[in-house]
Amino acid sequence: MADTSKALFSWPTSSWRVLKRIIRAWYTAEDGGGEWTQRTVAKLANVQPSRVSANKAFLQVVGIVQQEGIALTESGRNLGLGLINENTRVTQQALENIVRSSGVLRQLVDIVRGRGTIDRPGFEAEVLLLTRQGKETSGFTTGVSVLEDMLLESGLVGMSDNAFRPIRTEVRDETVVMPKQTEQVKTGHGQRSENSGLRQIPIPVSANTVWYIEVSESPEKADIETFIAMQRLIFGVQQP
Repeated sequence: MADTSKALFSWPTSSWRVLKRIIRAWYTAEDGGGEWTQRTVAKLANVQPSRVSANKAFLQVVGIVQQEGIALTESGRNLGLGLINENTRVTQQALENIVRSSGVLRQLVDIVRGRGTIDRPGFEAEVLLLTRQGKETSGFTTGVSVLEDMLLESGLVGMSDNAFRPIRTEVRDETVVMPKQTEQVKTGHGQRSENSGLRQIPIPVSANTVWYIEVSESPEKADIETFIAMQRLIFGVQQP
């Protein structure tokens, strides 16, 4: 997992809407086959050349533009292809790959999935913790908004009641076993089995694994202590 505390995260100066115009223009310039420069990209995107330059570092750090700063990455090209053809599926798949490859974006998905729900202030706080930068940093507020939009458009995270919630249970290369949807009834805290009347609670034990336990709706304190003691015996964990 990327150690974002050792290197400053580069923030965009434009909204995700403008960045998508730049990505579309970048793809068009590359795909044209002729000579082109960042001024060409700026002209195609209908923005000032300085706008392209100012956002390039962010596009590099999230894996849309190659580190050399000249060409789009494979995922960046796929994103440009999806955007220019207004193909939602191609765009979403490209963004999913970008999220999977970006340390900060990937960790944000893991956090949302682990918590089950996180509001906007909580999301911003997590970005601050991951990047070690805050509102005093130029571009931070704009950048948080861009990260939100990228996650939402990737299809990995959704928005409900002004809070972020996981939509998919895995990011392609992960294997997370989830109960079948037909066996679940959503509650405010975890899932409740239709047949047993027990509530299923997800427990993220790592970035790649989620375990589930079934408990009664209102367990007694003594039952909880007994349950914890039994799990220690089962897994051979000594009392701290």
